[in-house]
Amino acid sequence: MRILTSLSKRNLLFLLFILNVCAVKAQNVSYYALTKTSRNGAISTNVSGGQFITFMGDICYESNKKGIGVGHGTLKLNTSYSNSDYKVYMGSSYWGQNATFKFKTDMTVLNVVLENGDVYVYKKQTAPPSATTCSLIRGKSSSSGSSSYTSSSSPTYQNNNPTYNPSGGNNNSGNSGGYSNTNRNNNSKQRRDCSLCHGKGRIVRNSSVPTYGNDSRVRCNECGGYFMRSSGHSHVTCTQCHGRGYLEY
Repeated sequence: MRILTSLSKRNLLFLLFILNVCAVKAQNVSYYALTKTSRNGAISTNVSGGQFITFMGDICYESNKKGIGVGHGTLKLNTSYSNSDYKVYMGSSYWGQNATFKFKTDMTVLNVVLENGDVYVYKKQTAPPSATTCSLIRGKSSSSGSSSYTSSSSPTYQNNNPTYNPSGGNNNSGNSGGYSNTNRNNNSKQRRDCSLCHGKGRIVRNSSVPTYGNDSRVRCNECGGYFMRSSGHSHVTCTQCHGRGYLEY
């Protein structure tokens, strides 16, 4: 009986070891360095810092270099707004609960798009030896309910005006993915269709809904598509253009 018990314990420990190895292998941790920002229409390349992003299946989150989350929550791949050029993740991050992480399909460039239209451009790089976790980490909520923020390497900003491309690529006159901020009349703003909602003013949001075994296929009255009830498919105001369908520069 003792021999069987000993074997059972060994088998259990071996199984736990295998599961732990599989979980580690399923994680993919990458470091993205901040290279450019667009805040309130002001472009800046005078920035620093970077975030570790861990990918697990269709989920990503900000983590330390070992893949352990830093407490910002997770973002889920939104297939409705992903295409051959971009993979779009939506959810909770350092920047709040409604951030959008827009990766190039080769995952070399990350655009963090905020609700107010600000964009933070990150590029995938080898992490500096001194970097062990994200440079931007959200602090604990204050007594008034507002969040405080801490940063070991906070980005800095200045009102210089380089040509800006949200996709992180090279700028040229045929590149529809960016805009030029040089030689622009401040009194004459340019409009461009929102790249997230494609001018519709609304975006798809999926959230898991418990159906307790009674899942069924339903039709969305807004887009006309058919979805499983458990997917929580819905449409909400676009977090990038705030329902306008366009952005002004």
